[in-house]
Amino acid sequence: MQVTYDDSLFDAIPGLCVGILAIRAVDNRGVNLEAEAFRRRCCTEANLLLKMNPAMADGEIDRYKKALAHMGMEGFQTALERVFKEYKKDLGIVEEEEARAGDDFEILSQPKAANLDELAGSDVLPRVNPIMDMVRGGMLKFHVDIHAFDMGDRTQPLLLEKKDGEWQATLGGKTAVHHWYCEDGEAGKVTEDSENILILITGFGPNRKKVAAARNELARRMKSAFDRSVEVGWLEGPDHSFTASI
Repeated sequence: MQVTYDDSLFDAIPGLCVGILAIRAVDNRGVNLEAEAFRRRCCTEANLLLKMNPAMADGEIDRYKKALAHMGMEGFQTALERVFKEYKKDLGIVEEEEARAGDDFEILSQPKAANLDELAGSDVLPRVNPIMDMVRGGMLKFHVDIHAFDMGDRTQPLLLEKKDGEWQATLGGKTAVHHWYCEDGEAGKVTEDSENILILITGFGPNRKKVAAARNELARRMKSAFDRSVEVGWLEGPDHSFTASI
């Protein structure tokens, strides 16, 4: 499995970094107990933190928006923004609560206590499939943009390139994601039948530690959940291509 970024993308976005995971021959069908436990835990943690500050992820979401605007792609939503909007809506957090939180929210030395009903009600992020459940949970936990791709038989590289006037991720000549990770295309969608998976975690200089933390935790948990080897990589600076050996 290989991913290659056009050199000019790193020139266009100073500080761009990408954490990478590769895992193959996974069983992505049905309910994976460890993946499900991770999804539930991420939901619970996000719920507790959102009660203290409904705008907790807004700074990171804005960071990705600014990068898109810098590249002339205003008005699009990254996967990170979509996941948080979906989760907040299902929790019943409204825009007025977010506005009230602002930048002056109270910093608490201890988390607020939550009752059992609140904890049970936090599990509102719908299941998709084990890989995507862990990816979506990871975005709730780390507030970074994460994408997973079905690499098929592993012979076609994933390319991040400018095509038809826009930045796309392409696989085998078909678009996997439009507008630099903002809209799904026709290729690379992870389904229950997917086996060979490449995961890209995109960040920048200020949040690179979060990208690394998300990569490392997802690698550890996926290795355990699927009982498969996981290879990790990192793109930054002059390194714009990664090839997995598994």
